[in-house]
Amino acid sequence: VGSLPTSILQAAMLSVLLTHLSEDSAKRDYLAFRAKTTRAVRVAFASLAASCVVLYAIRAPLLRVVFLHGAMDGEGVSRMAEVLPYYLVGIPPFGVLLVLVRAHVAAQNSGIMVRMGILNAALNFLGNAILGKLFGLPGIALSTSLVHALLAILLHRLLALRLAELDGTGRPEGAR
Repeated sequence: VGSLPTSILQAAMLSVLLTHLSEDSAKRDYLAFRAKTTRAVRVAFASLAASCVVLYAIRAPLLRVVFLHGAMDGEGVSRMAEVLPYYLVGIPPFGVLLVLVRAHVAAQNSGIMVRMGILNAALNFLGNAILGKLFGLPGIALSTSLVHALLAILLHRLLALRLAELDGTGRPEGAR
């Protein structure tokens, strides 16, 4: 249920975005690259935040419709409704992360993805251990959400450095 908004984002926007960013990168049009990336980040964040507000508002009846017709009982569905908000907090940052991953790939900086994956796994493990111990399932969902936000911030900074390297300024945008 929580991953539905990002699935729609990926289908509707991200493959097209990668194509446009790759073309800008090939033409060395880093001004257009930055503008499209910024716009995509804003659209992704805003649309996902709006969808999460809606999902939050209808979570209990939606989860009952989706899950309360088989092996899951009412208590399990209620528990999911309690945990879902902690997961929804991370959906907009995850959308930003998805945009920024495509921007890195288009900027021929995909070499950082393995390190980002390792960092993601390590931070999730640590966050799950700490927040899961403190808060149970909501803590694990919150840990995932926080990791998405941290990785999106890091990817944004690394992209600024990469684009500064590519356009020859040696300085990230905003530091000029």
